[in-house]
Amino acid sequence: MSHPARHLHPPSLSAEPVTSADTPAFHGSDSGRQLGAAVLAYLVATTLLITWAPFDFAWPMQHGLTDIWSWSDLVLNVVMFLPLGFFWQSAHARSGGNAWWVVGLYGAFLSAVIEGGQLFLASRYTSLFDVVTNGMGAALGARAFELLRPRIRVGSGAVSALALELPLMGLVMLLVPLVWVFGFASAGSSRLWLLVPVATFGGAVFGAVHGAYLEPSPGGGRGGLVLVTAAWFLIAALPGAATRWEVLLTGAAVAVAAAVLRSLSAARARARDGAQRVELPTLRLVLPLFASYVTLSALWPFTAVDGVWRGAWALAPARDGLSRVLLMQSLEYLAAFTVVGYITAELHGRQNAAYAEAWPRVVRRAGALVLLLEFARGWNSTIGASGALALLAVGAGVFGGWLYHLQRDHVRTLLARPVPFALRVVSARRAQPAELSRTT
Repeated sequence: MSHPARHLHPPSLSAEPVTSADTPAFHGSDSGRQLGAAVLAYLVATTLLITWAPFDFAWPMQHGLTDIWSWSDLVLNVVMFLPLGFFWQSAHARSGGNAWWVVGLYGAFLSAVIEGGQLFLASRYTSLFDVVTNGMGAALGARAFELLRPRIRVGSGAVSALALELPLMGLVMLLVPLVWVFGFASAGSSRLWLLVPVATFGGAVFGAVHGAYLEPSPGGGRGGLVLVTAAWFLIAALPGAATRWEVLLTGAAVAVAAAVLRSLSAARARARDGAQRVELPTLRLVLPLFASYVTLSALWPFTAVDGVWRGAWALAPARDGLSRVLLMQSLEYLAAFTVVGYITAELHGRQNAAYAEAWPRVVRRAGALVLLLEFARGWNSTIGASGALALLAVGAGVFGGWLYHLQRDHVRTLLARPVPFALRVVSARRAQPAELSRTT
């Protein structure tokens, strides 16, 4: 059996404690806090950028509070903060977490900061209703994590690596802000159909984790996989694509289909070959989907190619100013390269190098892709090639690779912690019926 700390495969319930000289010196709760803080900072920063764009702050205040609201506002406000509450609780689970209503208060505080900033934006309005409903969304997200957590463990005891803590699932987390920004960047246009390859990519990740780790456990049926995958896509896509139900339903259906097919494939491989890593085979299988999305979204619209190359340091060299849509597209570009950096680091994760040694590889891979895309974007009369955006994209890739290494080190730390004796006894008792059936 390969070394679990090196290959990141969760040990069986009755496995002996894992020790390794390569394991980081900090405790699992410390590594979890570092990872959680990084992911939450990324989600919060994305939320602030979406809600404050296009940053036309002015003094004195342009307007005061508004009491206008609609049912669609209520739904979208709740949905927008569901991931924040969910990932907040996930990040603090190892240290005991917070009561779901406390997470709701944190969400309301963040919303109050956002709404306070919007007092000084001529194009936005401030509403106490938004604060309350955003807080409700964060509370519901935290509660959803509490309800889901017992069903998605892939180990036990001090190890008990939560499926959300597996490096492959980090991609699902990073796809949430990407899909958020993508919806706003597409502004209801046909560009929204590029959500389909992203949905397929995310669904395949869910399916791989389910088939390899969760399907053998009690309650690991595929009904839950279908619900979780569909909910993930709809929650991520709804804020920016609420008016395009055909896109939302198609994306959810494609994500579910990819999840089920990949789960079946991973489960068959596990039954045939025993426990195997699914990360690299899954990435190699679906990477073309994400590459097609990145390329098509970066070069959209294709009809704007006019034979003249434009390039400058500005974010949008082909335009005099930066509209909200163009700003959202720039943010989407950066979010996509955060995923690129994460994927690049995960593809080379088995080399077990520290990030101080690994980040130059991420720079080379992300930089090569940026140069190709920016050269092609230079021929597009609506965007042009941007030197500033290219540098920011490489930086986003480095950040994404760093998130992968934080997540990898966190899992390795968890795997190195001893399993309590009582849980080993329980595990042995659970294994007895299976042992008896093999001997009778």
